[in-house]
Amino acid sequence: MIFKKWRNLSSSVVRYLVNDGPAYLINGSYNAYSTFYRGQLSLGLPVSKELIVSQKEIKTRAVQKLALVLYHMFLNATGLQIPRDEIKAVIYDELKKGRLRLTENVILLTEDELAYLSLKRFKVPKKHLKGVSEIGRRRLILREAVRANPVPIYFENEIEEKEQNGRGDYEIVHYRNFTDEGNAIGFRRIISMEGVTAGDDRPAVVLVPGFANSSNCFNINNRYSLAKDIADKNVWAYLFDSRGVGVNAGRFDPLCTVDTISDYDLPTLTRFVHKRSHGKPSFLLGHSMGGLVSENMILNWSLARQLDDIDIVDQGQKEILARSLPTPDAAEKYLKMVRCVISLASPKFFHKNSHIFFPVSLWLNHLSRVFRFQKVPIKEVSKLFTELPVLKQISRFVWQHNVGDLNFLISPENHKNDKHFVELYLKEATESIPLGLGFQCLKAIYNGEGFKRMDGSGLNYSDCLAWFPDNIPIFHFWGTRDNIVPLENMRYSKHYPHKIKKVYHIKSPGDLRKINITAECSQLVDFVIEGANHLDLLYGKVADEIVKPLLMQIVENIWGDWTYDSSCEWSGRNERLKRQKKA
Repeated sequence: MIFKKWRNLSSSVVRYLVNDGPAYLINGSYNAYSTFYRGQLSLGLPVSKELIVSQKEIKTRAVQKLALVLYHMFLNATGLQIPRDEIKAVIYDELKKGRLRLTENVILLTEDELAYLSLKRFKVPKKHLKGVSEIGRRRLILREAVRANPVPIYFENEIEEKEQNGRGDYEIVHYRNFTDEGNAIGFRRIISMEGVTAGDDRPAVVLVPGFANSSNCFNINNRYSLAKDIADKNVWAYLFDSRGVGVNAGRFDPLCTVDTISDYDLPTLTRFVHKRSHGKPSFLLGHSMGGLVSENMILNWSLARQLDDIDIVDQGQKEILARSLPTPDAAEKYLKMVRCVISLASPKFFHKNSHIFFPVSLWLNHLSRVFRFQKVPIKEVSKLFTELPVLKQISRFVWQHNVGDLNFLISPENHKNDKHFVELYLKEATESIPLGLGFQCLKAIYNGEGFKRMDGSGLNYSDCLAWFPDNIPIFHFWGTRDNIVPLENMRYSKHYPHKIKKVYHIKSPGDLRKINITAECSQLVDFVIEGANHLDLLYGKVADEIVKPLLMQIVENIWGDWTYDSSCEWSGRNERLKRQKKA
């Protein structure tokens, strides 16, 4: 007994010396430094003038870009030279009246809007309208042109044979599509060639990576591949990467934020899966920030369809939100494309003093701005700790023995068969992040109030959970050893509108016998996994014995008896019986 108390006391002292104490000191130094730059602070964070661009500047650039394109379109199609200042004035007027819409940082037109501008505002003879429209399609200023025929949509595929990988035959297909504002987004699909066929009724799962990760986190190698584990169950697995990350490397956007990913990037893949599979909805499975992004996308759609009725934002905030959110009709359509959300260790808020990782990240993000980097060099820093000889040995010791709880990624006892798992994960999955995303995440860390939009509306996603659709089930997984995402995040579950809410505390695989996942739409379930750290929900003993069996139980039971005969609607057993009775 005395020995146990002494050991616990020693552990607490070590943690304070190497973790808690330094965390307070570094946060204190950060706060002190920030007082000298009060003019650059926003809720305690440094804001770069090069990074944070005002809405006025964004609108000005978008108008200039569209005006220049329209000028040359009209000149080439009709021979008319309409003064550019006149074109700009008309565009500003149409934006003010709400007939045109600024989408992120560009203005895309519909066929009808281009026809209206040409005929009514610029008096282009009707005989030239077809020519104007054709040029508009080629110049990709029309929404219809951006979404239709996104070539090359199927531009590469790989075959992995079980004779080579030792687990199965897989096809990995690379796709590319375009967001609403015209950015190209690449993504991948992994299937078991023995298990699924084109046009079948099997589920589709979209895997969304977390902060500073690419989708490689779901497919590290043949031993560690949640994507292939899912494919082995005859499920379609899609790997999502946001702009500038993973398969989208080379198209880095320093202004990319959680909002950008939720508003544009992830919806592009969600709509793609629905359209390409002729109406099949998706499961969204996100790890860490990936779960947050998935829920925020759905929350945004739900807010869009009832924006006028929301009482936690004023009219000015609603006008800002309306420029980014889809129309109510489009939002209603999009919500039918999602079957379920599963989040693994996804935060609603942070404790900035809970781990030394947070204040170090604060400084790293700030120094990136000072040195005018386009990104926060997390990947480059992780390489120092995994490749430099001395730092590599120190890092290995810390990860394997969890000195002072510094290992915020795994619990070593869950990875006894692979002591170098963290090194492998960081090497294959870690990505540097855009400055915009860094500022938004660190703002959430600094004030502890959760993620707020960066578009001027100041909308706090965590304050809007009551407007989440109650017919899309949610399953949250939490680890008791996770310092990045403390269990206090579970308190937000009470704000969701779902009728059925459950909490399961799971200490061993035997506890799975007590769990019954139903096909009910309106349910929210929290799973608390004993001994799990942040990455233990993806890989290791706990993941293999507890998390993955639960994931597949959720997918199979929530998918239920869905078929294409359901006309793309929720077709759980209860809902189908209701329709039959009404008929």
